Amino acid sequence: MAPTVQERPDVAVFHEIGVIEHLTRMSVARHLPPGMTYAHVELLMRFHRDGDGQTPAELARGMLMSKAAMTSALQKMEAQGFITLLSDVSDRRKKRVRMTRAGREAHAELLKAMKWKMDALREGFTETEFRQALPFLRSLRLFLEDVIQAAEPEAASRR
Repeated sequence: MAPTVQERPDVAVFHEIGVIEHLTRMSVARHLPPGMTYAHVELLMRFHRDGDGQTPAELARGMLMSKAAMTSALQKMEAQGFITLLSDVSDRRKKRVRMTRAGREAHAELLKAMKWKMDALREGFTETEFRQALPFLRSLRLFLEDVIQAAEPEAASRR
């Protein structure tokens, strides 16, 4: 007998990923200053992790956002003083995004407010457990990126 949807491991994996993502967003959202959104936090985290100086288009691609959504987020963050948009020195038509002191302070305050949660997470799981999860998660992400970019097979070949 074929497994039910609830018994299928592929469905269960995506369910767990979705719940983890939702719980993470909820946890972070409880610590956001007024006017800051989760997308703003993701951008601050990206700047902290990868450095700033990217173009809005590069950020949109890297964060899987539309250019319009990225422009909106950057405008709001600039109005709050978290980032500044500077002209690219080699191509004045492009802008480069830089995190400001206020952005670095907002990032630090968020991490400080969430420190107890991160400590609890690190106490609940070992570094080895996290490292063991990474190969599968990376492979799954790369597979999904390839599938999304691939052309859809002909209807006849799906039969």
